[in-house]
Amino acid sequence: MLDANEERMRLKALRDLKIMDSDPDLHLDAVCRMAANLFDAPMAAVQLVDENRVWLKAKVGIEIDSLARQGAFCDLTIRGAGNTPLIIGDLARDARSARSPFVTGEPHARFYAGIPLALRSGLNLGTFCVMDRKPRTDLPPGAIRQLQDLALIVEAHLRLYETRRASEVESGQRCAAEHALRASEQRFRLLAETTTDVIIWSDMDTTRRYVSPSVRTVLGYDPDALIGTKPLDFVHPDDVDAFRRVLDDLTGGRIDQASTCQRYRCKDGRWLPMEVSQSLARDPVTQRPTGYVTSLRDITERKAVEDALRVSEERLALALSSGSDGLWDWSVPTGEVELSEHWAAMLDYDASEIRHHIKSWNALIHPDDAERSRRAMLDHFEGRTPTFACEYRLRAKQGHYIWLLARGKVVSRDASGAPLRVVGTHFDITQRKRDEQRIAHLALHDPLTDLPNRTLFWERLDRALRDAARNGTRFAVLACDLDRFKQVNDTLGHLAGDRLLRCIAERLQAAVRDGDTVARLGGDEFAVVLGPITHPGDASHLAARVIEAVNRPVDLGGHRVSVGASIGIALCSGGLDGNELFRRSDVALYKAKAAGRNTYRFHDSPMQAQGDSGASRDSGAPGNAGNTLERDMRAAMKRGGFLLHYQPIVDLATGSITGFEALMRWQHPLKGAIPPSAFIPIAEETGLIISLGAWALKEACHKAASWPEPLKIAVNVSAIQFQQISMEETVAHALAQSGLAPHRLELEITETILMQDAEAVGASIRRLRAQGVRIALDDFGTGYSSLSYLHRFSFDTVKIDRSFVAGMTNPRTAAIVRAIVTLAGNLGARITAEGVETPEQRDFVRAEGCTEVQGYLFSPPLPPHDVLKLIRDGRSLVPG
Repeated sequence: MLDANEERMRLKALRDLKIMDSDPDLHLDAVCRMAANLFDAPMAAVQLVDENRVWLKAKVGIEIDSLARQGAFCDLTIRGAGNTPLIIGDLARDARSARSPFVTGEPHARFYAGIPLALRSGLNLGTFCVMDRKPRTDLPPGAIRQLQDLALIVEAHLRLYETRRASEVESGQRCAAEHALRASEQRFRLLAETTTDVIIWSDMDTTRRYVSPSVRTVLGYDPDALIGTKPLDFVHPDDVDAFRRVLDDLTGGRIDQASTCQRYRCKDGRWLPMEVSQSLARDPVTQRPTGYVTSLRDITERKAVEDALRVSEERLALALSSGSDGLWDWSVPTGEVELSEHWAAMLDYDASEIRHHIKSWNALIHPDDAERSRRAMLDHFEGRTPTFACEYRLRAKQGHYIWLLARGKVVSRDASGAPLRVVGTHFDITQRKRDEQRIAHLALHDPLTDLPNRTLFWERLDRALRDAARNGTRFAVLACDLDRFKQVNDTLGHLAGDRLLRCIAERLQAAVRDGDTVARLGGDEFAVVLGPITHPGDASHLAARVIEAVNRPVDLGGHRVSVGASIGIALCSGGLDGNELFRRSDVALYKAKAAGRNTYRFHDSPMQAQGDSGASRDSGAPGNAGNTLERDMRAAMKRGGFLLHYQPIVDLATGSITGFEALMRWQHPLKGAIPPSAFIPIAEETGLIISLGAWALKEACHKAASWPEPLKIAVNVSAIQFQQISMEETVAHALAQSGLAPHRLELEITETILMQDAEAVGASIRRLRAQGVRIALDDFGTGYSSLSYLHRFSFDTVKIDRSFVAGMTNPRTAAIVRAIVTLAGNLGARITAEGVETPEQRDFVRAEGCTEVQGYLFSPPLPPHDVLKLIRDGRSLVPG
């Protein structure tokens, strides 16, 4: 609280200032606008407090000109210490302000932050504040400092106002003294010799006739030494012309009074800024000029205040226009740099730790950015750019670098145009740079594995082609797909699949050399740009390393899983572009998958060309037709476009049906019936066979469950399908849902399955047979080691491939069939002959000892409703 004496002194100082109810001040209005913009506040004001009211000297966003002092925020603020802020986050909830008219009525203020305004006496005459119509949290320290800096600018204006007011008072007194001097020389001399200003009487030719003793204190001259001299001899050369014009008007009688500012030379050679007031003296009778009186006042202090105010306004204007975090002011001739406290704080330095010189600044700039920064400043100095603007790095105290955006402008030049002073700002853009770098990285890298993505892969491939053409070197492209990855995703979920992909990505990255590129193209597809190489063996060695690395088991939250890798290799040769080279690696990848997966193959151009020329458009070979068929397959799976037909399996001895083999069919809505030979390879290539095979197993078991005992159902299992993490679980699920007895299900597997991991496959077969499921070896005799499989694995049925039945007239073929029947029979397996289409073929397989047959001689594959009719008829299917 202000005591009565302080309040009297405060009110007297306010009255002496004669500022209440004065005209608007453009400078103070500008500061209010600046504050509103800086703090994003709708209201700002300069408020002065007298006995009963608060008067708004300057304002923005407020309609009223004054309000009652009682309960006003301004009255609360001036009770605090000088430059100490008062911040009320929610005026409506604060007991001190809740009933204020500013809160209950217009402008409905809810937030207030004010700084006391004081003159040299230290008495608070009012406040500078910002207000908002909605509550806010407390201002951060940096914002409070900015509000205090703006308040200092307002105080500087008020103090300048105080100085001018005092000058006006003293000027009036001086005029009165001059009138008195005309009446009495004694009174004139008495006044002149007692004032601190220098009083001079001059003739109309400007010759000095009297100089007051105070000239000794102000300018250092003896008064008598100046008698007979003229003022223009003591004025700074740059000020002479303007002052001569004023003297000519005064001595010519065109004006009676003049007030100017000039620099006067002191006796010791210094130049002192002086306020010069001159009044013409006239003869009381004739009114003719008789001379003039000059008053010289030292305005060094006032000039310093004005200069400081101007500099502050320049700094503030630049800060507000640039949104800066740090300010700097550079004297180019001396190299001295004034830095704001926040400038040093951005670099983790105390202000005292940085020498305020341009050399210290330049020493902190990153070496890679120094020349660019110097060139940008030189361009501005020489007028090629309107402002200096440059992004560069500065070294912080701990040794790391932060990115800054520096802006600046030359604000003064010498007569030749050379820069004298540059004022500017620094803004910390480190986070923005990090965000830009992260965005650029994400644009070229896979977000899951952080490997190069498809875009960066093609950039690296194009660069490898250019380097190879320029340097005469070779390189290779490897296309890599993971085997059995989809099973992990389907069984353990996508999160486990993501962890697996990250692990595989790390292994691939570790397997290649520095300078090679490993990219993830999408899903479980990866690619490698390997180069340069000296021999194709370099590529095969890398492929072997990759396969070995991928094959190592991975622990996914307690589930130990293993996947494989199929790799296609294309070697760079002259004339190939990137698209063709990658297409070749993709073709080679297809060959690796056809060879049983978990292996690699090189592209063979002549053989591939031959294969391409002989393939039908739906053969499953890679290309646009295959891609179209894949899309159609996916659509058919979604709408249930696939179905199963069932071909009878017949006992040769009795002619009765022992079961049916489930065969997949696809009726394309536009292309008609698509043969399995066309779509099954594509399903295996794309991984669709997993879902398609699971559906076929489930559907076949469901249909067979409605047939009478002991009819069995035989379902083909692809090599891809058999690589699932748990084929046994898939089978058990299908049996449980359908209610089919396990012994009525027979899984037909091919030698391709047996060529994978013999130990793992054998264990899986044993577990399936332990459930009661029967196992048949399909297409027997077409592989490389068929006879050995009969010894290593236990089969319930061996199916002789149709190629042996068709070639029965060849004695060697007949001998092979005879050997197969004998060996399989001795091992306890039934022997089924496939593809029997003529009575001669039926008789041949019967004579050779086959126990079962199937083929078009007996029945084509039938839709489900015809199967039921055939079973009800119960007729023998073995003619003759």
